[in-house]
Amino acid sequence: MPPQPTNASASETARDRTLLPAALPAFCTARVILITLAMGAALSLLLTLVPGVGPERWARFGTTLWLVTWIALVTVALLCATRRWLDRLPLPALLTIIVALLLTVTAVTSAVAFGALQSIGWQPQETAGEFLLHNLAIALLVGLIGIWVFSLHLGNARQINAAAEARLSALHARIRPHFLFNSLNTVAELVHDRPEAAEQAVLDLSRVFRAALASDSTSTLAEEVELARRYLDIEHWRLGERLHVDWQLPEPLPAISLPILTLQPLVENAVRHSVERQAGPGPIRVECRVGSRSIGLVIENDLVAGDDHHGNGMALANIRDRLALMFGEAASLRAGPVDGRFRVKLVLPRTDGEATP
Repeated sequence: MPPQPTNASASETARDRTLLPAALPAFCTARVILITLAMGAALSLLLTLVPGVGPERWARFGTTLWLVTWIALVTVALLCATRRWLDRLPLPALLTIIVALLLTVTAVTSAVAFGALQSIGWQPQETAGEFLLHNLAIALLVGLIGIWVFSLHLGNARQINAAAEARLSALHARIRPHFLFNSLNTVAELVHDRPEAAEQAVLDLSRVFRAALASDSTSTLAEEVELARRYLDIEHWRLGERLHVDWQLPEPLPAISLPILTLQPLVENAVRHSVERQAGPGPIRVECRVGSRSIGLVIENDLVAGDDHHGNGMALANIRDRLALMFGEAASLRAGPVDGRFRVKLVLPRTDGEATP
């Protein structure tokens, strides 16, 4: 059936495009440059140690290292300058352009190096054309080996991504019923004593359910804040003036993505384990701190005597796992007592294109 291969191909391309930004390194970083220089030195040493070089082995090593270093640095610089454009390309075109770029840089650098070395007294044992073809053959071989290594890395990334998606779906399946069950309990408590409040709470709850049951696995920070506000509106019908939330948010909120139902469970924990256990007001503080490379979310509430564990930790563990699956080590979640209050702090990498280097 013709449509099936087409759909599979389209799905494969979409998946490649999702993985490529993570697979392609940030070429301008010091780590990538150092790795490139180390690999260039290793390649130069390998070319020097081949049999038949003769007594000029180490002089050849110096010349080869100089040439390979220039080729490597210029190639990395060009890849750094064009990385955003390269990330938009399908995989075959991307690999073709990278190899073509490597060969072009090798050809230009070899031509310049041949003339420069001759001007300082170097006596070549081959013509300029042979020197150029020799270097292009080596560059092509290195490029093909790089493609092979990259394909292995991409295949591994696909497997990891598939496993992560399956685990992420399982985590979402766990936290949604937990959220809905607690919200329904809130409405149930209002039915007998305050039926008009229960009716309004049901209307608010329907809007919250619509967001909580969305099929997407991610949402924006603004959507997460709105969901948390809707949930707190429902709880306010039950707790009244005991519930006070101090929102300290920038305007506008950064346009970042994060796992759906990240903020609401943390606010719910603050209500369940602090506000409703106190006879008086239980202030909750929600703060967003915007940095150049990351965004910090802080949820803080009073500690209540006897609540040593602050719940069973299911929400915190679940959110920590989902952040790790989405952002890896770039995101973190820390929770614990700070200055007599319980504080949860999330650190999320900026993905809104406004981070400064």
